[in-house]
Amino acid sequence: MAGPRPFNKFTVMKKHIPLLILLATLLPVSRTEAQHLPVDTSDIVILYDNDVHGAIHGYPVIASFRDSLRRLTPHVTLVSNGDYLSGSVYGSISKGGYIVRMMNAVGYDIVTLGNHEFDFGIPLLSQRLAQLTASKVCCNFLSVENKRSMLDSYEIRQYGQDKVAFIGITTPTTPTSSTPDFFMDSTGHWLYTFSPNALDSLLQCRVDEVRHLGARYVILLAHIGDDDVPSIVANTTGIDAVLDGHFHSVIPHTILYNRDGRSVLWSSTGDHFKTIGQLVIDSRGDMRSELIPLDDIRVTASAVVDTFNAVRREYQHIGNRPVGHAYVPLSRTDFLPGYADCTEGNFFADAFLAVSGADIALVNSGGMRADIPAGRLVFDHLYSAAPFENNLCVIEVKGQTILDALEMACRTMPQANGGFLQVAGMTFDIDTNIRSSVVVDHNNMFVRVAGARRVKNVRVWDKAKKRYVGLNPRGRYRVVGNDYTLLKHGDGHVFANAKIINKDVCIYLQALETYVRENLKGVVGEQYAKPQGRIRLR
Repeated sequence: MAGPRPFNKFTVMKKHIPLLILLATLLPVSRTEAQHLPVDTSDIVILYDNDVHGAIHGYPVIASFRDSLRRLTPHVTLVSNGDYLSGSVYGSISKGGYIVRMMNAVGYDIVTLGNHEFDFGIPLLSQRLAQLTASKVCCNFLSVENKRSMLDSYEIRQYGQDKVAFIGITTPTTPTSSTPDFFMDSTGHWLYTFSPNALDSLLQCRVDEVRHLGARYVILLAHIGDDDVPSIVANTTGIDAVLDGHFHSVIPHTILYNRDGRSVLWSSTGDHFKTIGQLVIDSRGDMRSELIPLDDIRVTASAVVDTFNAVRREYQHIGNRPVGHAYVPLSRTDFLPGYADCTEGNFFADAFLAVSGADIALVNSGGMRADIPAGRLVFDHLYSAAPFENNLCVIEVKGQTILDALEMACRTMPQANGGFLQVAGMTFDIDTNIRSSVVVDHNNMFVRVAGARRVKNVRVWDKAKKRYVGLNPRGRYRVVGNDYTLLKHGDGHVFANAKIINKDVCIYLQALETYVRENLKGVVGEQYAKPQGRIRLR
């Protein structure tokens, strides 16, 4: 194996927890047996998942499937392709601890890192990876200072007469899709890189290395996504299969072609245990893959089931605490034709504004992680929508800085973008006929606007005049948002020359609960029945 890199060399930095919610449901007593691919006693079987995001209900299922396959062949390996630690209330409330507990109970063999493994900060990631019994591989997580890998790049396993190399790789956009400050020192210099400009050559070196060490097969455990996998395959040789994550795509079995024209298998399981991936390598060297729905797998009693039930019991008493009543559902995706704001975005931004007294509220859309249903409103609904420990903060910036932030937020519209900003105290238009002229650096951080602007008619609520007035680029405004967006360059945002007014208004989740209890008197009503048209597409 490549030389291990001790994790205790990481610089301590502050935490951030962006998450995606999926509440685990009770496991059924029994399920039908999976119709998996035919397996012979000499076959090598690799089970894989990706983007589980804390969905603990799948762990007893994948363990049961793995155990059933081991009755057919001794050569079964279980791997994960990243984004397992965060994304649910179980991940958030335990900072990944519950997830490590579940994965250890299952007995994962090898994992790579996803960008959301870094959501709790690098020191805590170091702790969780030390607790995780699986081997950890990632070839492109490097120290800027000496270009050394922070983890093993690969692991080679022996199956009978054959060796299989598992190389880990994660998306180069990790710093901006997690929290950029985590990867910098106090002066803003980058401490770590994911090799965005030399990914193909770095990977080729690792492939050549494992081939030299006798690997007959090379499997890429990737957290890269649909945009980059085809080009990586086309620019390299020696990779036999790419088991991928990051884009949450469902890819049962696709064939790509490498630089030499040889076929490479590509597969991805979706997210939140939508499916379990099964790759089979037979004695002739032929590879085939299939995705197995969870409902097709019989769950057997085991220590994994016991651990699952114990974790659920520990969390249950927290989630059912009443907060109020929602007479309408709040959605992240319900914006009307011609409008880009949504009811949950309106609700979040109004809450931020109410608890802070700022002029403008900005909410990154990727920070809203689950819809809030109509009916009895409990703590778990709010926590599912905003499972964060980020602080709300208030900064003062020039109007021009706000205009630049809006351009950065709108650069991909009408396509989805987690950095798109929902607002309160402000309205604006987006002209999608104008091509975005935003310039970003190699880490997707905002640099400047180089041409025509898409954002038009920006207006700010004037409290004295009780109406909206045009934003003054030279004026100064107080902006509230989470520290991930305003202070830590989340989603590539840069609020230049910001004056910090209040660095710690409250925890993100606390703002929502306070707003419901105190400002709305426990009732989320008709004002959020439909989007309020604060952001207009034209």
